[in-house]
Amino acid sequence: MKKLVSALALVSILAVSSQAAKQVDTRLELMKDMRTMMDAMEQIQRGGLYSSTDDMKVGVKKLQGTLKSLESENVKAILPKDQVYAYKFAQKTAQMLRMYSDDMVTSIDAGKMDNALDDYTQLLKQCTSCHIRIRNW
Repeated sequence: MKKLVSALALVSILAVSSQAAKQVDTRLELMKDMRTMMDAMEQIQRGGLYSSTDDMKVGVKKLQGTLKSLESENVKAILPKDQVYAYKFAQKTAQMLRMYSDDMVTSIDAGKMDNALDDYTQLLKQCTSCHIRIRNW
């Protein structure tokens, strides 16, 4: 009987610790994606300032590669629990980031750098808006 109780306790502890480790891994992965987004924005800006459309496009691709994190349920791991709208706001922000970055590539391909840099400004506004509202800056 003691062995059964001990085994059940051990299984319970392992299950709880496994779940906690999974949540920590999710948070770490999301934070890594946020750093990648920042790197992508820097690359886009650098490309725009140095008239390197290739760098801008690589930055856009890098940025868009991370948007799936904002669109997934996993993003809830880093959002404040007391803000009911946070998840929907993060999804809407991801949608807007995708729209402006797609438009940026279209503008670059059309040779309209002014429009592409305006799209960069809109991307930065989306980032700032999310950080102000969600992270309470």
